[in-house]
Amino acid sequence: MFAEDHSRRLCVAATIAGVHALGLYVALTFAPQIRLAVAQSPLTATFVSQPEPAPRRELPQVAVVTPQPILQMPDLPQIDIPTELAPSAKAITVPVQAPPPPATQAADRSTPKLVSTVEYVREPSPRYPPQSRRLREQGLVVLRVVIDERGEASSIEIETSSGHARLDDAARDAVLRAAFRPYVEDGEPRRALVLIPIEFALNRGSA
Repeated sequence: MFAEDHSRRLCVAATIAGVHALGLYVALTFAPQIRLAVAQSPLTATFVSQPEPAPRRELPQVAVVTPQPILQMPDLPQIDIPTELAPSAKAITVPVQAPPPPATQAADRSTPKLVSTVEYVREPSPRYPPQSRRLREQGLVVLRVVIDERGEASSIEIETSSGHARLDDAARDAVLRAAFRPYVEDGEPRRALVLIPIEFALNRGSA
């Protein structure tokens, strides 16, 4: 068995050596012809040019449109609105109340009645303020006086000023100290409104 393996190996080695020897013989025999054929063949070089750039695509022109305002308003449909509505069948009619009766006579008597004259129980005696004498102040004061049912001045207001506050105050104090006879109408006293003038004059020698 060992002898068969050794013989096989020898055959393989001999085959490989023969193939190498044959290749060496072919190379040595045909090498000059190959070099001559290569030398006689012209060499051609081809230059590859760069690809041309693609043409630039022009964008289409876009027209700019400016919006125009609407100058005329659209016609709106007219809607008829009835001015008078027919009364509903379910409406409730409320009777209009009569105006209240005029004020009674008693209420009218509570309002002072404007009179032109009044009777005095004690007439007003105005006192001339000393400071007004030194300053030579003088003038006419008209007082608006309300006389109650007892004959007393319940309200005193200045209707017309003398132009001097001291004289106005002195006139008010004089009327406040006076006593009046109540104004009587239809046998009953009632409030009365009267205008009372008080004059301050240096040449008359007021108190």
